[in-house]
This record gives sequence, C-alpha cells and structure tokens, in this order.
Amino acid sequence: MAEDEEIEHLDEEHDEGIMGFWDHLEDLRMAILRGLAGIVLGIILVVIFFVKVFGFLRMPLDWALEAEPGTLSALTTTKVMGVFGVLVQVCMIGGIAIGLPFVLYNLGRFVAPGLTPRERAVLVPACISTLFLFLLGGLFAFFIVLPAALKFTIFFNNMLGLETIWTAQSYYGFVSWTIIGVGLAFEFPLVIIILQYIGLVSAEQLRSGRRYAVIIIVVAAAFITPGGDPLSLFFLAIPMLLFYEIAIVIGERVTRQKEKWEAEDEENF
Repeated sequence: MAEDEEIEHLDEEHDEGIMGFWDHLEDLRMAILRGLAGIVLGIILVVIFFVKVFGFLRMPLDWALEAEPGTLSALTTTKVMGVFGVLVQVCMIGGIAIGLPFVLYNLGRFVAPGLTPRERAVLVPACISTLFLFLLGGLFAFFIVLPAALKFTIFFNNMLGLETIWTAQSYYGFVSWTIIGVGLAFEFPLVIIILQYIGLVSAEQLRSGRRYAVIIIVVAAAFITPGGDPLSLFFLAIPMLLFYEIAIVIGERVTRQKEKWEAEDEENF
C-alpha cells in the first residue's frame, strides 16, 4: 500500500515537472501578449511626446536641405485625413523601437526553460545583440542612409528643374520604413551565426559561397531601401557585406565552443 502511494506521488511530481502542449501554447500566447503590451506602451509614449518625436524624425530632411536651401518650404498633406496617416506612421516606428526590448525579454523567458544552462547563458547575449543590432541599424539609417538619399533626390530634382513638393505622409512613411528595414537588415549577421550554431551551414560553405552572398546582399539592400537610389543601396550593402565576413568568424568560434561543450558532456556521461 505504501509502495503504491509512493508511485502515485512520483507520478504526480513527474506530471508537474513536464508541461503539456497546451501549457506551452499558453506560455507562448502570454509571451506574445506581453511583447505586444511593450509595443503599445511605446506607442503611448510616442503619442505623449508626439510633437518632439515628429520634429526629431524631420531632422534628416533638414540636414539634406542645408545643401540645397529653399528647395522645399514645407511638407504638405493632400488628403483630409492625411495627418492621421502621419500620426500612425510615427507612432508605429516609435512603438517598435521602444517595445523591442519587451518582445525580446518575453521571447527569451519563453524559450529559456527548454534550454540547457550553457544555452541559457548564450541566450542573454543573443537577446542583447539583437537589440543592439536593431538600434545600430536604425541609427545608421537615420544619420547616414536617410540624409544621403534625401540629398541625392533633392540634387537631381534641382538639376532637372523639377519642383519639390512632398507630402508629410510620403516623407514620414519613407523615414519609418527605412529605419525599420535597415534595423532588421542589421540582424543579418546574427542569423548567419545561428545557422552555423545549429549546423545548417558551415563557415567553409559561407566562404565558398561569398560571390553569391554579394549578389543576394545587393538585391536585398535594393528592396530594403524604399527610395531605390543607388547611393542608399551602396551605404546599406557595404556594412552588410562587412557583417557577413564578421558573422562567419564569430559563428565559427561559437560552433567550436559548442562542439567542445558536447565533447565534455559525452566524457562526463
């Protein structure tokens, strides 16, 4: 009788220690909701400080106009509700930028229980790297890509004698998607490192396929930069090619460390 009770007790502990499919699904749902709550919080903060954020996002245009003064007197709206489209665009980029840490933190919490202690130790640097690369890409777009693209466009408008009349919705949409697109593009090296870590590709394969990578990166840069001008493409493609080479080296070292851990685990086992 005592033996049966002990077996039932062990079964209960086993059931409590192992989560079922629906439990995992519920955890994923909560992680997504918390991440979305962070983005909503970011949107609320942007709404509160909208005038300052609105002026800040206009800075690349002001820098571009310094080289060609008098080209564009003001941004315009051509639709009755056009100003609300601008409001949505500005709030979207601000909400994503502010809410990204919440998204990464909650996704990390979701996957952490299924990882080994060594893998959990890698998770935190990976999340920090993801946030850092996105912010770095956003800053690169804001201070380098956008001013260069706008100067390029304004210069050719003036050279061809075209009057420059831009809508606020068009400008802020261009700024928003450029910052988000370049920010996501800067995650590119992290993807390569992860692919090496899980064994889908090797450093040797990446090095031998370098010529194809150059073509893919240039095509991707052309799609990411919404302006379509060669200057923006050049400014984005160069750091991505550099990241490609750096990611190969880092991924190779991370893979070696993983193989070392696996060998140690086999010896201990």
